[in-house]
Amino acid sequence: MKEKTTQKKVPKKDIIKDLYSQKMVRPLQEQKVPNKILILFLILSTLAGFLAGFVHDIWFDEYTPVVLEDTKDPESEVIDLNFLLKKEDDSFTQVLSELKSQIVGIYDKRVADDILGSIYLEKDFLGSGMILTSDGWILTHSSVIGDTDYVIITDDKKVLEPISIVHDEFSGVVLIQVSATNLKPVKFADLDSLQPTKSLLVSRFSAQNHGSDIIKTSIQKSFYHDQSVADYFLLTTESIDHYLKLDKDFEEVYNGALVVNDQVEIVGLIFNSGRSELRLAIPAYYLESAVDNFLTNSSEIFRSSLGVTYVDLSETLGLDESITEGKLKGAVLLGNASEDILSVLIGSPAEEAGLEAGDIILKVNDEEIDERNSLTKLVQEYTPGQELTLLILRSGEEIEIKVVLGEL
Repeated sequence: MKEKTTQKKVPKKDIIKDLYSQKMVRPLQEQKVPNKILILFLILSTLAGFLAGFVHDIWFDEYTPVVLEDTKDPESEVIDLNFLLKKEDDSFTQVLSELKSQIVGIYDKRVADDILGSIYLEKDFLGSGMILTSDGWILTHSSVIGDTDYVIITDDKKVLEPISIVHDEFSGVVLIQVSATNLKPVKFADLDSLQPTKSLLVSRFSAQNHGSDIIKTSIQKSFYHDQSVADYFLLTTESIDHYLKLDKDFEEVYNGALVVNDQVEIVGLIFNSGRSELRLAIPAYYLESAVDNFLTNSSEIFRSSLGVTYVDLSETLGLDESITEGKLKGAVLLGNASEDILSVLIGSPAEEAGLEAGDIILKVNDEEIDERNSLTKLVQEYTPGQELTLLILRSGEEIEIKVVLGEL
């Protein structure tokens, strides 16, 4: 009797799993590519890629646009320079609007026999000035008015005759009184914070331009005086020692024009220095000190006198160390015997206080003499009769000297 064979039954799920495994593995085994062929294929692919890049670089590179990855920060702000310039121009327009009522025109006085002959023309224009007080005091430069008969014309076209005039011999400015009320006075700027690159405005009176016109400018040099010859380095406390030098020349019609900042504050006053073009301006602190001095005395401008001639060490090169004593700042008292210029004037407050030739004044009442504060500037901040304390260097020793200012 034939023995019956018994087969073990395999679960259906295991059969399916086995079939699936065979289908996944077997094709890979059956289609296996020899290693040599695979290596050759990779080499040929690499060479083809290199050749394609070489041809592209030679024939098509200059025509291929460069695409940069956009790395822009969506929160970053783009600066529109045109917008900034327009914003600045708009602010200057606002300055001009406020400034118009503070500027006056000075004209040759016309004497006419007919109606049209009384009209003031551009050729009659002498220069500009600024309003100092609401009750009729005007400031301009002596080079504007000269020796002619003149009138003052305001923004509202009133023609006013001068009543009285006060001269400041120190700076060359003049104060003119007219019969007027409710005028709008100017304000003076603090030049300690003035930056050379900061844009400023020059404005003059111009009846043909609705009261005034305006030009953008800046300061080229804050402490300028002529230094073309060595003698010009000798300065004195008895007359103005430096000016603002603007970055461009102006025509003669800008004599007496105002230099202002964007806060409608006076930075300086342009004047005719005798050159063909106008470029220098009297700094605001010399204008303000003249006005303050006048308002205190009510009749004249009394400038202070120390009575010394000096060289500003912050702007000179080449002086022997025996003169400078190693100092780069300060005012060394020097004269010029060939020109009969004394370093210490005879009978002056400086001589009475004991100052001597060769002394280096370092400070005035604890304010240091440097490139922004000359000895003359610091002295003119005080009035005649006031006592100052000077810190001086004499033969290597620092000493303090008291001096009572005289009257110029």
